[in-house]
Amino acid sequence: MSRMTAGLDDQHAILLADLNWQLVNGLAYFAKVTRPDVAYAWMPEVLLYAPALVNDNLTAGRDVALTERARDTLTRAYGPLLPTVRDPRVPVATVSEMVGGLPPGTRYVLSVVKPTREFAIDARDLEQAARELTGGRASMPAGDYATLVGVSGQAPTLTLASARPFRRRVQLGGTDVDVRMESWIAFDTIRRMGFGQVVVARRYTLIVERGVSFVAFDSSGRDLRVGYAASVFAPQPRYLIR
Repeated sequence: MSRMTAGLDDQHAILLADLNWQLVNGLAYFAKVTRPDVAYAWMPEVLLYAPALVNDNLTAGRDVALTERARDTLTRAYGPLLPTVRDPRVPVATVSEMVGGLPPGTRYVLSVVKPTREFAIDARDLEQAARELTGGRASMPAGDYATLVGVSGQAPTLTLASARPFRRRVQLGGTDVDVRMESWIAFDTIRRMGFGQVVVARRYTLIVERGVSFVAFDSSGRDLRVGYAASVFAPQPRYLIR
């Protein structure tokens, strides 16, 4: 939510949003409690008079920002009448960019749980990330549940894919790492604490969500870098009407 609303306030911008239902709840709470200075509206509710709303705000000197799905809805409805551009204030890293540049020997877990229908994993980017982490020694295994565990620049300690949930415990440089896939995706549509966990040295280090989940961590289980893709946790691009 912080990334989605970065650089926006009610004096200078409005946000038109169309989100997954879980994120609808998140934005409503976030804008009420954490960032009450964020002005937003739900795209389905304003689509009929969007050109007038956009014109009034641009005339008043406010930017009109859009979430990705809101931008797609607006483009289908009005086409070139309301052209959009990417907002450079909200960068979105690919999986290979998330894992890139880790110092050699950094402990990591890269996990995949089959995403919901509204999300798609970039298989080529995921494979590039796996090659980056393993120094070209391994690929990301394919399965409804999959994980790659190791230290960067070396062959992975654990490479596993399955059609069923699993739990595996390994050691990375003397540090206990427990990868727990805790869901049945055939009927689990939402899990408040994620679809799995990575527990390192008895510390909950990563919530594994549907889609791609990544964490790099130190010997105490403290996360050094966390990233998500193709999931409700993943950052999404933002657009501006021009």
